[in-house]
Amino acid sequence: MTVPQDPKSNHLLVAVLTTAGSFPADGFDEVPDQQPIKIELSRAARELKITNTDGWIATAGGRELNLEQSYVANQLSGKVEINYGPRETGGGVGAPR
Repeated sequence: MTVPQDPKSNHLLVAVLTTAGSFPADGFDEVPDQQPIKIELSRAARELKITNTDGWIATAGGRELNLEQSYVANQLSGKVEINYGPRETGGGVGAPR
């Protein structure tokens, strides 16, 4: 299926990026802008055969998203790439002793 460059009214184009791959594999999926973000993330996990997403977060534009809310509520529109994966933990170099 070929997805248009611009989404139709009340929709947006979404790509979900994970360490297991991207969904859809090529391009973007057109989704309703009032749809909760968790629906597309669940679909991506299922298609990419990711079995456990407990504790995962989604970000777009360097900002963490509320997965229970819609794209509109998260101030997303147009063409969106969502990074989805485990929350990065601190780490780094410890304080000198």
